[in-house]
Amino acid sequence: MYKNRTALLLAGLVAGPVWSQEEVALDPRAELAEYVRYAESHNPKLKQALARYKAALAKVAPARAWAEPRLTYGYFARPVETRTGPQEMRVSAAQTFPWKGKLDLKGQIAQQEAAVEGQRYEAARRSLIFAIKAAYYDYYFLQRAIAVTEENSRLLSYLEEVGRARYRGGTGGYAPVLKAQVELGRLEDQLRSLRQQRRPATARLNAALGRTATAPVAVPDSLPMAASNLGEEVLKARLRAANPTLQVRQAQARAQSLGVELAGKQFYPDLTVSLDYIHIGDRGENPLVAMATINLPLWHSSYEAGKRAAKLSYQAALQGVADEENRLIAELELALYKRRDAQSRSALYQDSLLPKAEQMLNVTQRSFAAGRSDFLAVIDAQRTLLEFQLAYERARTDQAVHGAEIEKLVGKPSTTEEIQP
Repeated sequence: MYKNRTALLLAGLVAGPVWSQEEVALDPRAELAEYVRYAESHNPKLKQALARYKAALAKVAPARAWAEPRLTYGYFARPVETRTGPQEMRVSAAQTFPWKGKLDLKGQIAQQEAAVEGQRYEAARRSLIFAIKAAYYDYYFLQRAIAVTEENSRLLSYLEEVGRARYRGGTGGYAPVLKAQVELGRLEDQLRSLRQQRRPATARLNAALGRTATAPVAVPDSLPMAASNLGEEVLKARLRAANPTLQVRQAQARAQSLGVELAGKQFYPDLTVSLDYIHIGDRGENPLVAMATINLPLWHSSYEAGKRAAKLSYQAALQGVADEENRLIAELELALYKRRDAQSRSALYQDSLLPKAEQMLNVTQRSFAAGRSDFLAVIDAQRTLLEFQLAYERARTDQAVHGAEIEKLVGKPSTTEEIQP
């Protein structure tokens, strides 16, 4: 899916104009998909990658072209007397024809170099989408952390007021009030820090979009959770088949393979055909001379060295393919582990820890209201609930981020491969 979309995108843009540098307005309520589409058209780094691809494509035709013909003009400062008259000037035209297959190989190498840049463009596009999603999800977590912390701060403020009322009424001590005030101070500091993070979080997302750092962004109240039912072996196969970073290495290896074949062509001569016209006086008959010249590939040791170098470069490229594949597979394994771990943590907090923490807070609040529980127990229960709420949101955010990382490595699954969250 990624490969086909990229091919269509590149096909439409290579011959078209360079993207405008003007910043286009984006709806402040835009969703993630709109952010991605916007970035694909406005991110400077992606524009740079496309320009490099266009430049590489433009080099394919010149690589297949013959060498420029040569035209030589000579004027005899002292005319050479011949039997038919003095030679006054000479005009020569020559064209070199490379050995069969040389130009085709050069064109194929240029095509592979263009393919390298095309895959680098796709890699940059996937990295950009991942950067947008990661920034978007982290901004969502920041908003949720602020909301959860504010809610807990309000609850703790209420508890602190209750504690002060009981202290004034002589039914409670002052130590719980101090404890509540300390916890409130801690939450206020945490809220201050979270709110200050909005500015760099906004700048991070806008940088990926190719916009000014302070442009407004919108993040939903809920985090979309898409899961894939593809097994690990299927994901690894998709990575091997379509990962752009791996495709870059493979295209480089193919170019080196063609370079070995081209180096072998150096043992064969090129042909140069020329035509000489000599002007002899006004009464003489002007001769026309046709000539054929071949270069003599006598320095076999030099050509052998060039071929050995090309073979070694090809072997190095093959090792680079294997090394890149191993690195990417390890990266995929780590991303899969992190997503599984985040899923486990999310399920643990949602199904077990959060309900128990809420139940514990409710029980301690009722016990405290009935005079059967210490005020400090309520504060501890409230702090535990806050920690679990934030940990749950962090786990869900991590799950989404690592899912986007897997998507960057293997490509976005098709509709038939997706399952409902």
